[in-house]
Amino acid sequence: MEFLGNSDRKPRRENAAWYLALIVILMAGVVVWAILSLRVDLFTEAMKREETLGILLVVDDGEKPIFTEVLFYHPVTQNAALVAIPMETGMLLSQVDRVDRLESLYDPADADPYKTAVSELIRHRLDFVVALHSWEFEQLVDLLGGIDVFIPKAVDDTIDGERYLFPPGGVNLDGAKTRSYVEYRPPGEVVEERTERIHRVTQSLLRSFGTNRDRLLSDQVFPYVSSLIGKDFDSEGVSSFVLALSSMDTDRLIFQGILGNRRSLDGRSVLFPYYDGKLIKETVQRIDETLGQTNNFSDDVMTVRVEILNGTSVTGLASRTAQIFRSYGFRIAAVRNAETSDYERTVVLDRRGNPEATRKVAELIRCDLIHTRIEDNRDETVDVTVILGKDFDGRYVKK
Repeated sequence: MEFLGNSDRKPRRENAAWYLALIVILMAGVVVWAILSLRVDLFTEAMKREETLGILLVVDDGEKPIFTEVLFYHPVTQNAALVAIPMETGMLLSQVDRVDRLESLYDPADADPYKTAVSELIRHRLDFVVALHSWEFEQLVDLLGGIDVFIPKAVDDTIDGERYLFPPGGVNLDGAKTRSYVEYRPPGEVVEERTERIHRVTQSLLRSFGTNRDRLLSDQVFPYVSSLIGKDFDSEGVSSFVLALSSMDTDRLIFQGILGNRRSLDGRSVLFPYYDGKLIKETVQRIDETLGQTNNFSDDVMTVRVEILNGTSVTGLASRTAQIFRSYGFRIAAVRNAETSDYERTVVLDRRGNPEATRKVAELIRCDLIHTRIEDNRDETVDVTVILGKDFDGRYVKK
């Protein structure tokens, strides 16, 4: 009898263990189901703030950035802007406590220090990073079926044994050609020209996301897209990101870049932003405000043509001031000296009977002296004239 009792207890213990394991599996399944059912992708969650999102776009060569753009997108108005960050941009890097080029912080395996430094430079939160190696960028362009890029002038050049050949006009570039176009560094190319070239490529890339949205989100293509750009958010976030890009009016993107002075640092050329970085911070702040507007958000500035006249003996003052206005989206009609160089006060002239536009121009440099001068034989290419006086310190009119 005792033998039979021991035999009976052993199966019972085994059954109890199976029941306990089954309960644990069921509970784990419930937890996983709850997580999956309640999960909201990170990109959608960020858009719920209804504030301008900052997305860092980087294409690197496996070690250093080839180009960097900050994409600003407002989820309510669906307005967007691009700010180019040249690779030679320099600043005080708090992470390493030294002045150096931003690119020195870039690590393809960990973009967070680079992201933090760019965020400090522009004084705006960066929510996500889309970082691609150049060969991944090439694959992405091919997934889009190539991109349509406007090339202002023909390129036929050879640098370090590499041939660069691009026809002028609107052309469709496949992945390899697009990669070559962004890697092209012709001798003597100024940063503004390179910024414009990168802007054109990035704009075309974003436009292609919109026109190819359905194919990108298809079961056959989406896994490849997600593997390329989904390093900073999950697959649901990639899907939301693609949908957001398709909603942008890419033909009306605001374009900006870093303006500054070049200096040599440890034998390398470094671009230090104007006014210790204050100008780019102000520019980004204005972009943030503008993107939140629902009424033709950039037309009022983009159509204003400003003439800058130097009424002082300070060499280059008008040219530097024109760069400030250009960074805020104004169109520069002309830059030259005034009739005399002894203007005591800075004056802003309304040349076409547009007081609102004139006021915006005056506010940018804090000028209180505004006059209207509409002439019968006026220059039709100028809306507002700014004559810089001795009270202008290079950024603002001194009170």
